[in-house]
Amino acid sequence: MPLASEFPAANENAWRKRVDAVLKGAGFEKRLFSRSMDGIAIAPLYTGGDSTAVRRPEQTPWTVMQRVDHPDAAKANAQALDDLNHGATGLHLVFADAPGARGFGLETPDRKTIARLLNGIRVDAIDLRLEAGRHGDVAANAVAQWIATQPIDPERLSLSFGIDPIGNGALHGEIDPDYASHLRQSVTALHARHFAGPFADASGVVWHDAGASGAQELAFMLASGVAYLRAFDHLGDAQLKRAVALTLSAGQDMFVTLAKFRAARLLWARVLTASGLATDAITVQAETSWRMMAVRDPHTNILRITAAVFAAALGGADRITVLPFSLAQGLPDEFARRIARNTQTVLQEESQLWRVSDPASGSGYVEHLTASLCDKAWALFQDIEKQGGIVAAVVSGHVGQQIAAKRQERIARIESKAETIIGVTAYKPSKEAAPSIEDVPRSAMAKGPLAAIRFAESFETAGAAA
Repeated sequence: MPLASEFPAANENAWRKRVDAVLKGAGFEKRLFSRSMDGIAIAPLYTGGDSTAVRRPEQTPWTVMQRVDHPDAAKANAQALDDLNHGATGLHLVFADAPGARGFGLETPDRKTIARLLNGIRVDAIDLRLEAGRHGDVAANAVAQWIATQPIDPERLSLSFGIDPIGNGALHGEIDPDYASHLRQSVTALHARHFAGPFADASGVVWHDAGASGAQELAFMLASGVAYLRAFDHLGDAQLKRAVALTLSAGQDMFVTLAKFRAARLLWARVLTASGLATDAITVQAETSWRMMAVRDPHTNILRITAAVFAAALGGADRITVLPFSLAQGLPDEFARRIARNTQTVLQEESQLWRVSDPASGSGYVEHLTASLCDKAWALFQDIEKQGGIVAAVVSGHVGQQIAAKRQERIARIESKAETIIGVTAYKPSKEAAPSIEDVPRSAMAKGPLAAIRFAESFETAGAAA
C-alpha cells in the first residue's frame, strides 16, 4: 500500500513557511545556521546535491593497520604477530622520535631492530607503513636491506616508506634546507632496489595535532605533497604518480571527517592531473585523531574512535590506523590493542561498510562540505605557493600563526561550553576505570609552536587541581 498517498507532497518551501512561523520574525540564518572551524556555513536542511564520485581505486576492504610501537623489538614482534592473527591486515611501524610515537616507539631503526621486529612475519602478505620521524631515510634503508635478504620481490610489496622531512622538521622547529636532495637520493636508492612506493608521506597529522582546521590540514598536506613531487621529478610517470602517499587525521565529527577525506582525494587528483599524471594510484591513509583523546573517562575514546573510523572508511581511506583508547594514559596493553583492531573489523566485516562505493555521493550536506573544504584548502594552498612553498611558509612563521589562531578559537569554544568533551567537561564519571596500559615509561614528547596537543588536557589538569 502507498502509505503516504493521503499526505500532501513535502517540499522545501512548505517546510520553510512552517519554520518561519515558529521563528516569529527571528533571523533564519542567525538562529538555524552554524559554522565549522573553517567558517563553512552549515544549514539546517539540504536537498540532494550534484554527485561527485570519490572512491578508492579498487572496491576492496580498507587495510586494518595496527600500530607497532613497543620500545622492545622482540615484544613488539610478539604483539604484531598476535595482531595479524586476530584481524589486522597491515602494520604501522612507529619509531621513537616520530611525530606519532606519543612518547613511545621502536628504538634505533637499524637492520638488527628490523630483523627482530619482522621475524616470522609475512611482509609480502600484508601492508606495511613506516613512520620514523627525522630518521625516515635511515629506517627506509634498513627495511630495504632486510628485505634484500628475504625471498621477496620488492616490486610486489605494499609498503609505504613514510619519509616526511617537512612535517617532521616543522614539528622540531628546523627543516633541513637540503631535504629535497637528501630525499631524492633516498628514493633513487629505493627505486634502484625495485620498490614501487609510496616513498614520501605528505601528512596532515602534524598540522592537525597542533590544532589546524580541516582546510588548513588539507592545504598544508597538499603543499608538502607538491614539494615532494618536485623533488622526485627524475622519476618516470608510472613511478611518480604513486611516489607520495597522503595521510590525514580522522576526528569524531563524522561529517566533517568524511568530507575531508573525500576532499583530499579530489585535491590530490587535481594536482596529479595538472602535473600530467594519472590519478589511478592515489594512496590515502587515515589515523584517528590524537587531539580528541582524553585521559579521564578513557573508554569514551572508544566511541570517538568508532565515529572516526566510520567517517574515514566512508570517505575512501585505503589504510586506517586506530590509536588505542588508552594511548593518552600510556602504552596500550593487549585489551586496548584488541579494541583498536575490533573497532575496524566490526565495521568492515559485520557492518560491511566497504561494499558501498562512496555512499555520501549526492548527499547535499556532504557534497556541500566537500566542495567548501576543497575551495578553502585550495585557496590556502595557492597562498602558500605564492610565499615560496610550504617550507618558506613554515620558516616565516605563517603556518604556525594560522594554526595557533584556530587552536585558540577551539579552546575558547570549549571554555565557553559551546563545545563539550564528554567525561571531562561534562558527565564526569564518579569513578575512573583502571588504565589499560603496559608498565613502560613515556618519553618526553616534542615541544614548540607545532607540538601535538590534546584539547582535553588543560581541562583534565584543572579538574584534578580542583
